[in-house]
Amino acid sequence: MLSRLQAAFSAKNRLTGSRGENKAAQYLKKHGYTVLERNWKAHPYEIDIICRDGKTGELVFAEVKTRTHSETSRAAEAFTSKKQQAILKAAKLYLSQSDQWDCPCRFDLICICGEEQNVEHFINVIIQ
Repeated sequence: MLSRLQAAFSAKNRLTGSRGENKAAQYLKKHGYTVLERNWKAHPYEIDIICRDGKTGELVFAEVKTRTHSETSRAAEAFTSKKQQAILKAAKLYLSQSDQWDCPCRFDLICICGEEQNVEHFINVIIQ
């Protein structure tokens, strides 16, 4: 059972993550992406944002990492190889369920950092 402190910490992290994902979705839309799904789940996997790049037509599986400090490197460090493998598995499930195996796709990382919620967008971060 979680202590009250752990529960409060967990709730704060969920709120921070939700705000970051909202900021990332706004950023993507502003830059010509069409957001197709948010928080897409297929147990036990989840993809933060699935969108289409308006310039390339690629299907983009985006992981959002939000940190209250301003160091992008610390947010990017949270995108571990274990997390990358989970996103690859989730993307395969999504492509299978939506019958989009022939669609070009890529994996992006969006870091939201600091009180100002600065956005750093890293394109094609997982090479297959």
